[in-house]
Amino acid sequence: MNYKITTLAENCVYGKGLQGEHGLSLLIETKQHKILFDTGASDLFIRNARLLGLDLREVDYVVLSHGHRDHTGGLAHFLELNTTAKVVCKEASFFPKFKNERENGLRNPEMFDKNRFLFVEKETELVPGIVVFPQIKIVDKTDTHFEHFFVEIEGEMHPDTFEDELALVLKEEKSLSIISACSHRGITNIMRSVQEVFPKLSPKLVLGGFHIHNAEDEKFNVISAFLGMNLPKRLGVCHCTGIDKYALFRQQFSDRVFYGHTGWVEII
Repeated sequence: MNYKITTLAENCVYGKGLQGEHGLSLLIETKQHKILFDTGASDLFIRNARLLGLDLREVDYVVLSHGHRDHTGGLAHFLELNTTAKVVCKEASFFPKFKNERENGLRNPEMFDKNRFLFVEKETELVPGIVVFPQIKIVDKTDTHFEHFFVEIEGEMHPDTFEDELALVLKEEKSLSIISACSHRGITNIMRSVQEVFPKLSPKLVLGGFHIHNAEDEKFNVISAFLGMNLPKRLGVCHCTGIDKYALFRQQFSDRVFYGHTGWVEII
């Protein structure tokens, strides 16, 4: 099976009349289905999609990686445009979220019709070959990114360990690809969790934000060491990974690494 992945919104943009923002939205297409992974921070992903000749009214599902606003900010705009697609997420995405004292969770959650939502807590194959992966075990605590983040549960504030986070897995006969967004629970932990469920499938592509744009060397070194032993054929970084960390990955892993900026198209 072939997959086409298009970055509709991301921090960086080059040419084509497109625009960027601090957010992420990816469109994943098969011959029969279209899956939207996150909706960026605004309706920008819709405007970019139009410029790219993509009709988001044809999307079957929108998957929310977690409840932060730079990934859910365009959801209301999408649901107004597309009146049939289901929204797939963990129910914890609706909890109020904060970075320090600044609220940055799903905007106006009470306005959404929950009949359009599919809440998942276990691996779920949405369409043939595309699996939502909501159970991310933390094996290496160094590769976690919880600092300064909080979540309100039943009126009480708690450190946010991102129980709402999920990833996507694109399966083929002998390989798989992993799509993450911010990897708050750690890209190495995500890869381990996926490999535990699909031990016979080799990693073809890992694409996403790794939340290390301001990370200390220890975190980066843990990730790069793990990737050195488990390197996929293609490593795509974007959003909260940081251009500087992209450059370091590029130095280490050469042309296997690419930056998935707004307008980037990857066919796997």
